[in-house]
Amino acid sequence: MIHNFHKFCMLSVAVLLLAIKPAFALVEVKINQGNVDPLVIAVEDFVGQTGKEVGLGQNVAAIINNDLRNSGLFNPLDKSVFLETSRAANVMPVFANWRPTGAKALVTGRIITQPNGNISAELRLWDVLSQKQIVGLKYSARQQNWRKLAHQISDTIYERLTGEKGYFDTRIVYISESGPKNKRIKRLTIMDQDGFNRKYLTKGDDIVLSPRFSPKRQEVTYISYASGQPKVMLINVDTGQR
Repeated sequence: MIHNFHKFCMLSVAVLLLAIKPAFALVEVKINQGNVDPLVIAVEDFVGQTGKEVGLGQNVAAIINNDLRNSGLFNPLDKSVFLETSRAANVMPVFANWRPTGAKALVTGRIITQPNGNISAELRLWDVLSQKQIVGLKYSARQQNWRKLAHQISDTIYERLTGEKGYFDTRIVYISESGPKNKRIKRLTIMDQDGFNRKYLTKGDDIVLSPRFSPKRQEVTYISYASGQPKVMLINVDTGQR
C-alpha cells in the first residue's frame, strides 16, 4: 500500500498561491492480490476568458483524462455525471456536489493567454473527502506545445496522488518501416508516449538501426549505413542537426 505523498518538486513549474503540504496517498495498490483499485477522479474542463482559451481548456482536460485512465490507477468520471460545471479556478468547489459522484479527487484549472502569445495553465488538485487543496501550480508553454503542457499536468497529478514519478511527458524513439517487402524504407521516428506528434528524423535514404536517447533528452544516437559501413550518429530531435 502506498502511504505518504513524496515531497513534490518540478523544474520550470511555479508554485501558485498555497504551499503544498504532505498528505496521505489516495491511490491504494493491493500488492498481495496483484490488483489495483483505481482512484475515482473528476477532471473539469479548464476555464478561459476567450473562446480559444475555452477550447484549449477542454483539450487539456481530455488529455489529462486519457493519461490518467491509461495508467490503470485512475478512473476518470464521465462529464455526464458532474453535478457542477467548471467554475473559476480560484473559487473553491462545492464539495457536496462531488461526493455523490464517488470522486475522491478533483482537478480544476484555467488557461491564460500571455501578451507574448504563450499560454499559462493554472492547476488545482483537490481532495474531495478532506475538502482541501492538495496542489496549486502554474505552468507556461508556447502555444504549439500545449499537449506537452497537458502531459506535465498529468505527471503532477500522478506523482502527487501515487507517490511515484509520472511518465506522461515522455517521448518514444523507434524505427518505422513502410513500402513493399522488397523495398522497405526505414526511418528514425519520434512520438509522444500517447502516439501523437509523430515526427520523422531521417528521410529513409539509408538503413538506420538501434535508436537510443542520449543523456540529453533532445538528442538521439542511432546506427546509420549511409556510407555502406555502420556508423554511430547523433541527432537533435528538435532541430534535426547531426
